[in-house]
Amino acid sequence: MPSYVAFGTGVLVAVLGVVVAARRAGRVRPAEALREAALEPKAMTIGRSLAGGGLLATAVISMAVNAATDPVGATNNKTFMPIVMLLIAGVGLLAPVFVRPVTKLLAAPLGRLRGAGGLVVSAGAIASTRRTAATAAPVLVTVALAATLLGATAMTDATKSAMQTTPVRADYLVLPTGTAGLDRQLVERLRSIPAADVTTTTSTNLYTLEGAGTQLIERPAEAVNPATLTTALSVPVTAGTLTQLRDDTIAVSTTWELDLGQRVKLWRADGSQATFKVVALLAAESAADSYVTQAHAFSALPSAAYVKLRPGASVTEVQKALERAAEGHNARAVTRDAWAAGATDRSASASRLGLLAVLGIMLSYTVIALVNTLLMAASDRAPERGALRLLGATTPQILRYVMAEALLVVAVGVVLAAVATALGLLGLSAALVRLGGFADIDVPWQPVTGVIALCFALGVLAAVLPASRIKGVAIPRT
Repeated sequence: MPSYVAFGTGVLVAVLGVVVAARRAGRVRPAEALREAALEPKAMTIGRSLAGGGLLATAVISMAVNAATDPVGATNNKTFMPIVMLLIAGVGLLAPVFVRPVTKLLAAPLGRLRGAGGLVVSAGAIASTRRTAATAAPVLVTVALAATLLGATAMTDATKSAMQTTPVRADYLVLPTGTAGLDRQLVERLRSIPAADVTTTTSTNLYTLEGAGTQLIERPAEAVNPATLTTALSVPVTAGTLTQLRDDTIAVSTTWELDLGQRVKLWRADGSQATFKVVALLAAESAADSYVTQAHAFSALPSAAYVKLRPGASVTEVQKALERAAEGHNARAVTRDAWAAGATDRSASASRLGLLAVLGIMLSYTVIALVNTLLMAASDRAPERGALRLLGATTPQILRYVMAEALLVVAVGVVLAAVATALGLLGLSAALVRLGGFADIDVPWQPVTGVIALCFALGVLAAVLPASRIKGVAIPRT
């Protein structure tokens, strides 16, 4: 279905672009076509202003509503990415409004250079705000997509890791080194360690029928011992209590959209059906999606063992006992801090790798748009560069002018991208604050800087190469 929508949207946008351009050209009268306009047409039409303002307002309002009502959903790429697209489209449509002040700010240092080069570069970009905005638009899309999506992934991973690690009260964790889990002999040896309380959790799955009873939805669950759960973990509960967790009850997160006391039919991992009563609603920052008793784990092995030291216990002795117990059982004992750091690194690495693969495909199209826009603009600038040549400018001077103008236009696009990125990440930060407390705005500068450098390099090449090859008009050889 998404492929059909994308194909139809692409064809529709292409047809509408041709229709708009043809309609505008068809409205030109024969006498008007014989003369060349000395001034650029008005950049901001009423339609463009309304469309840009509407998209920007829709994106901002959507971020505010999601942060207030559904912070968990706001962190989902299916929710966040459309808002990012709206932000970028809104800033792109309103770009001519910001081009003049941004260009003046960026071109201020050029005015201090000797000669008229700096003045010509800044004056040309400011006088042609519509052309500058059109050329900077691909840069805006390229940089804003990279910075926003990479930054959002880093911030979301950090918050999810904090949600997973902060509730842990245990001093040590015993984790399997493979996928089989912790064997029962190991669990018995851990429980026999003096001066330590051991709690195990077993990962399992529950299934619900949704969509008029035709769609089977898989939901992760943790099978635990209710009597010792709160010893190892701090579980946030918004309603109900975990003390009522029994074999016929369940604690679920708000994403299940169930009410306290409601009964729900579920399918367990072995395929059997069971009816549960909801006795607790977990807060959005809960590390688990749901909790059931260990009776529903069947033969599955525990996925983790949490070890809490009793008052007065020797840390060194307990640690040695844990290492001896784990030896030969394909398991390892780690401190809470070491486990938290490793969990954060693994989550960030996996998320960023997948995002870079998707982002690479998206950026390849926007880079093509950047080069294509600059190449098309080069032919339109040929008379202007020819005029500079007639005024006495040498070939190196014109090439430097073209290069400086390309750098200035790309810089304008980067500034506009920074505005869109800041809006998007601020909205996401507001949602993450509700989930895990204060969320720092974190942008992975290394890949983002690489994307910006690529835009500058492509911008200069796409502007200089056509200018150096236009014969007789732009830069005749001396």
